[in-house]
Amino acid sequence: MEFLNFIPVLQYCVEEIVTQKSKLCDSARVTTADIINRAALLHDAIDKVKENLLVKTKRILDSELKKMEFHEEELKTWISWLSSQNDISNQNVPEVKDESICKFQNGNRKEWLARLQQLSEIQHISLYFKSGEVINEAFVNSLFGSVQNFSITPPSPIRKNRRDTFPTIGVERRAKFKSKGTAGNIHAIAPISGNEAWICCGWGNKEMVLYNMDGDALVSVTLDVAIDHIVSTRNGNVLVSSYNGNSIWRLDEQLNATKFATLSFVPRGMAVAESNEIYVCGVERNRRHLIAKFAADGTLISDITISPHDPHRLGLISEDKLCFSDYSKNNKRQLVIMDNTCKVQCTYNGKNERNIELENPFYPLGTQVDQYGNIIVADWNNDRVHLLDTNGQFSQFLVDTDCGIERPCSLGLDRDGKLWVGNATGHVHVFSYCNWLT
Repeated sequence: MEFLNFIPVLQYCVEEIVTQKSKLCDSARVTTADIINRAALLHDAIDKVKENLLVKTKRILDSELKKMEFHEEELKTWISWLSSQNDISNQNVPEVKDESICKFQNGNRKEWLARLQQLSEIQHISLYFKSGEVINEAFVNSLFGSVQNFSITPPSPIRKNRRDTFPTIGVERRAKFKSKGTAGNIHAIAPISGNEAWICCGWGNKEMVLYNMDGDALVSVTLDVAIDHIVSTRNGNVLVSSYNGNSIWRLDEQLNATKFATLSFVPRGMAVAESNEIYVCGVERNRRHLIAKFAADGTLISDITISPHDPHRLGLISEDKLCFSDYSKNNKRQLVIMDNTCKVQCTYNGKNERNIELENPFYPLGTQVDQYGNIIVADWNNDRVHLLDTNGQFSQFLVDTDCGIERPCSLGLDRDGKLWVGNATGHVHVFSYCNWLT
């Protein structure tokens, strides 16, 4: 029975579940400790604020009481002095020792009256506590923090091996939403399940946000570097390439960011092989364009020079064949299919055997390869998404202007066969594309 061949895969899955259970328990322990530490930190901060406010209250009290006592003494002195006089208009008054009154002794009646008027103006001091924000559950939660969780479900290894069956393709829009915050183009989409994807919007942005298909922002992470491309790996990590710092960063299941690799070139697009090796395209300072292969731990395995081709995004068609969107010299845009010896197998520039004319020059950006080796490429200039077969021959337009797409620039395929398309206006469209199991 052919399904007996799946026993090793299923046994591996049992081992993986045991590992994930252990990781989850470890995460729960860390989360519990973080909650307790956060509570202690807030208690300390509140106690510090309380002590500062009490000190301030005492300082105001002492200062104002001192002023009032001085005012009271001066009033009593004036009362005593004036009571000893037979006529307030008498200029020849006896000398008194109080300096506050002595300076008026040689003055005229108007000066006395002005001073008495000042003394009769009694300042009313208000001292009270003004409450801050209303203490309710929402405010306390926003101050304290929250417990968040998300999951990454890599494609099944059983389905990934089924490349002998051509998929059933049926494109229908399932969702549309606009990314929140920074305006600009969606230049990176990395689905991590059948309903969620990491998204980065706005060139130069350092923040990536996990959205679901309803457009809800579930969690966000801000890195120290600008984000170019995002991919998810088979072990549950997320990799992020950055053009400043020449680096690739890894985001683990607890959203901890660590450096995956420091590079000698500026990285652009990435693709993950079924063996979990990472392919990265980029360019060195001397304008050498290359594609490098890394192990799952970030160790460089090899690289190949592909100049004069200028790769932007890439996809893996098979173990010995890949494709990439190419920005060659003279603004020539094309999709290139190349083998592992750097030999070009074919190029696609938007022209096809069906003589379907494009209104504008072909401008490929986002690139994806499905599990059957079909190539999906976003065409910025023509508001279309092209589908090519494994040999680079045009099959059909998956998405066009009739679907409401405007300048598509990034693509992602989730584990359920849905196609995520990001465009230049910050919108994300999700389409049914292919049912892997049919």
